[in-house]
Amino acid sequence: MRHRLGAKATATILVFLSQPVLAQTPAQRRSPSTPTAVGRLLVTVADPSGAVIPGATVTILGQDDATKAATVAPAQTSDKGIATFERLALGRYNIQAEFPGFENGTLKDVRIRSGDNKHILVLPLQKLTDTVTVGRDAQEAAADPRGRSFGTALTREQIEALSDDPEEMQRQLQEMAGPGAVMRIDSFEGGKLPPKAQIKAVHITRDAFAAENHFAGALFIDIITQPGVGPLRGGVNFRLRDGSMSGRSPFTPTKGPEQTRDFGTNIGGSLISQKSSFNIGISGTSAYETPNLNVALPGGATRSEALSIRSPRDSLFVRGLLDYAVTKDQTLRLSFFQNRSTQKNLGIGAYDLPERAYSSDNRSSTLRIQEAGPLGRRFFTNTRLQITWSDSDSHAVVEAPTIHVNDAFTSGGQQMAGGRHTRSVNLASDLDYVRGIHSLRTGIVLDSGWHRSDDTSNYLGTYTFESLAAFEEGRPRGYRRRLGDPTITYWNLEAGWYLQDDIRVRKNLTLSPGVRWEAQTHLQDLANIGPRFGITWAPGTSGNTTLRASWGIFYDWLNPNTYEQTLRVDGFRQRELNIVDPIYPDPGFFGVIPPINRYLLGDDVQMGRTMRLSAGLDRKLTPKIRVSTTYSHMRGADLLRGANLNAPVAGVRPDPVFGNVVEVLSDAASRQHQLSTNVSYNLSAPSPDLNKARFNWRRLSFNLGHFLGRSENNTDGAFNMPPSGDLATEWGPAAGDVRQRVFFFISTSMLKNFNVFLNVNASSAPPYAIRTGRDDNGDLVFNDRPLGVGRNTARSRGQFTLSGSFAYTFSFGKRTIPLPPGIRIMGTGAGGFNIETVAQPDAPRYRLTISLNVQNLTNHANYSGFSGTMTSPFFGRPTSVLGTRKIDIGMNFSF
Repeated sequence: MRHRLGAKATATILVFLSQPVLAQTPAQRRSPSTPTAVGRLLVTVADPSGAVIPGATVTILGQDDATKAATVAPAQTSDKGIATFERLALGRYNIQAEFPGFENGTLKDVRIRSGDNKHILVLPLQKLTDTVTVGRDAQEAAADPRGRSFGTALTREQIEALSDDPEEMQRQLQEMAGPGAVMRIDSFEGGKLPPKAQIKAVHITRDAFAAENHFAGALFIDIITQPGVGPLRGGVNFRLRDGSMSGRSPFTPTKGPEQTRDFGTNIGGSLISQKSSFNIGISGTSAYETPNLNVALPGGATRSEALSIRSPRDSLFVRGLLDYAVTKDQTLRLSFFQNRSTQKNLGIGAYDLPERAYSSDNRSSTLRIQEAGPLGRRFFTNTRLQITWSDSDSHAVVEAPTIHVNDAFTSGGQQMAGGRHTRSVNLASDLDYVRGIHSLRTGIVLDSGWHRSDDTSNYLGTYTFESLAAFEEGRPRGYRRRLGDPTITYWNLEAGWYLQDDIRVRKNLTLSPGVRWEAQTHLQDLANIGPRFGITWAPGTSGNTTLRASWGIFYDWLNPNTYEQTLRVDGFRQRELNIVDPIYPDPGFFGVIPPINRYLLGDDVQMGRTMRLSAGLDRKLTPKIRVSTTYSHMRGADLLRGANLNAPVAGVRPDPVFGNVVEVLSDAASRQHQLSTNVSYNLSAPSPDLNKARFNWRRLSFNLGHFLGRSENNTDGAFNMPPSGDLATEWGPAAGDVRQRVFFFISTSMLKNFNVFLNVNASSAPPYAIRTGRDDNGDLVFNDRPLGVGRNTARSRGQFTLSGSFAYTFSFGKRTIPLPPGIRIMGTGAGGFNIETVAQPDAPRYRLTISLNVQNLTNHANYSGFSGTMTSPFFGRPTSVLGTRKIDIGMNFSF
């Protein structure tokens, strides 16, 4: 079913119940013809979620002599879900309500007394029903900018077909949404996905343009969870991956050992009926893999092999959720997560020899508090608070200087020590208000973090050689080393406020103006005002077509890591030595202070700004097929890049005391064009006959997404300095300029209890840069390009991956339990929610699911790591592959 809750249906019901009893007017009391022994009955018909049901038929039947005497005509509920019966004889009645897609509801032996009598009748969902549209005009729904157009909602079957492993499931969802998608779990951005059993709904939103969104043209994956419903339920799952079933890299003659063991358990249910529920879960991973080495060594030798060293990783994740109905209107949700992970022998493989290994230890705890619900008839609030404690430490296995030969090999120690310690608080609150044709939403976001870091690197120095020949001759081109105290502390705050309004000009036309303001510490720029405007039009009365256009200004935060670099390596707290043509293997300072590098944050650095213009079409071609396409154009300004204030001139530094003085400026730019198209096809909607059959080929759906675009800019990041010093010569393809991407997935349960999810990902070749491999301009930054060659002019190879998940469920036990339905929840232009539900038949108490998950089923070689360094033996060739075949076998037992 799909409802429009309007100004939050639960609020409508509760406010109605709170109205004072209406007495008869004085005229009625005075009229001798008005009977004194009569009553008035008002019946509100709602569904199990509290949403009112307009158009329901309500019938009342007298149950005693006084009430049986007269026949009362049935009544229809109004747009507020209320059926009214006037001048009823006092006594006992049975009340019955019905509406398509629901079981009939009955209230027995209801006593009608003098005055107003108010009752609520909740209609239960049919055990299995088609999607039902309740109480909303199709054209009006199509013109809702927050409605179902330009989005994808996963059915319960599609969710069940996803991987049981949260990390793999997150990867599948990211691929379905497209590049750059932002994960939101219960309105909180980021975080680890919960177990699949706790997921109630998944919705992918495209073309998010409203002022409530920080990101330009963001793709959102909204995950809605459920702590626990009804009786106690739980489950245990286990997943195993063994290297014997994995694919081999074409660069190694043999594959090294590999194993992954995942486990998880969760339990949840009601603590207080209709008041409080909970869910807790524990999951962990114990795994190891073997790095692949691909290096060129002195004398012309090469090593392409699976190392005899394992890289183990272990993690433990604890999650708890608690819902509590503070009042009939307001719900409080508490969640707590704790994660601990350790990894060893990182940083080796590809060009890095085994002595480069290091280990890391990460710990984090997160408390989330969410309070949401209606305030009166016209307001709705959603307030979220997140508090996070995180600590990380890293340690090198070997303490030794580093030797780096450009795109040939790197040896010596990793030179990593210390860590980071962060305490962050995020507060966000949204307020909706509905009045007439206006649906306003306003909100704030405050994201603050306290950071303490003693993370240190390159404290023993690094020699850089331009080529293998230079290494064999003992001629390093440069030597860098950091000296001083790496410990820093700082505070960062990101703040935003927004106001938007969806104005229903006509039933089929909505205008959406808005504005967003943002500011950040460490930047003096406070005039970050981003106007937004959108128009959504449904031209046909059927509501099958939606046209949308939008325009807006978006800003981007300064990355705290950028500020941290300028704070730490400022030339005083920490100094980075920078020596040209040093003595090898001992640079030998002999009391002479060599030039040092400094990193500065420009005084007039501003937040990055993006102007975005888009237009789109969403069309329901048939009841089974929906197509949407959106064109967007974006122009970025005030992007960060590095400028060398002390670049050599004819081989001489203007200030000989310093090496490179890198100032971060915000004068770079970007431009992007993108056309995205999405096609979804459901062969048949769920129905009793369809799902009872042991085999039915119509239980199938698929989704096809295609992205066509071009992205260009003139910067590679905050500290990357143009080798020519001129931004005009730096325009070229952006690092992520993949011209075409295709995603296709099929989800089917043709064979009852057997879920299959197949997905194909393909993309055109990403760009990479051609570099000489030498320090041609004398700044000891090895990003020089050949004369006349632009940025990122070379292309690697396209990518193709076919993956699949297969799961069969055995059910047993005499008792049955209700399964959670497939639900989609989206805000509406009227300030409420759209809810789409497909109820599921009760399932046996115990269920055992055996699953098989295969990544890169064909073990297609997706080559990567192309070397653009002309002095490298690997120039123009790949050095690694992405995602060889991995096979996971899993088991999930639930009750």
